[in-house]
Amino acid sequence: MQVTKADGRKIRALREAADLTVDELVEALAKREGLRRHPDTIRNFELGYKQPGFKLLNAIARILDVPREELLADDEDSDEAAS
Repeated sequence: MQVTKADGRKIRALREAADLTVDELVEALAKREGLRRHPDTIRNFELGYKQPGFKLLNAIARILDVPREELLADDEDSDEAAS
């Protein structure tokens, strides 16, 4: 599965709605999920430059307290990102 740029916008919006900075999300990933990532990795996901794998995507969803599917683009988001 590939995460699109639209997904990155969702990840960022949900992270900001949870009142977390990128650094705080990275810290939570390390402490709660045992996943060590550089803040630039998360920024690159949010900007659509890199694609998170299932494990990291699931961990981000748990920290943001949303279903993984909420981080995935629906067809409308994919169409919007392509234009």
